[in-house]
Amino acid sequence: MKKYFKQLSWSQRVMIIFAVIVLGIFYYYQTTGSFPLQKDTVTVSVQKSDDGQSVIKMDDPNRQEIEKEFPMNMTEDEVMDAIHKMSHQKVESRKKWGAIPLTPGRVKQLLMVVLKNEKNYVNSSVYIDILERWSEGDFSTVDKDHNKIWNLQGGTVGKAVGILSAEEEKAYIEEHFRVKQ
Repeated sequence: MKKYFKQLSWSQRVMIIFAVIVLGIFYYYQTTGSFPLQKDTVTVSVQKSDDGQSVIKMDDPNRQEIEKEFPMNMTEDEVMDAIHKMSHQKVESRKKWGAIPLTPGRVKQLLMVVLKNEKNYVNSSVYIDILERWSEGDFSTVDKDHNKIWNLQGGTVGKAVGILSAEEEKAYIEEHFRVKQ
């Protein structure tokens, strides 16, 4: 292999190296749902709920950043996509494409967007039901929530089959986001 590589011209070597890098980035995207260096920065802590369960708490970016990320004029497809990608943090699924940190501020902003555009969105009642439950910290049906959105989007691969434990969720967060200490 080394001999073969040495026989190539400089431009051929550069093209091969470039192809390997592109394939690596493609593979990374396929396995994680985000590009390298595209990860959101988050602060994470594990807290105990009233019933003694471990709960993941993520801090929000500043309000202006969230409003930029989820503006009031979002299309219905953009709302569905955001809910879908946020649910990935909490659901067990064979395949997941895309990740958005599921934080209280993002949920609140998306709920405000949906309420403002309620008459324009065909499935606004579905989004409101999901986002209101999430805004109260209730993720007991997050797998069903994921699958409702997944079905609306015509999903064929990546159906949620359960809910991640707090430890699994923390591992997902560490894999898909830059965790600030």
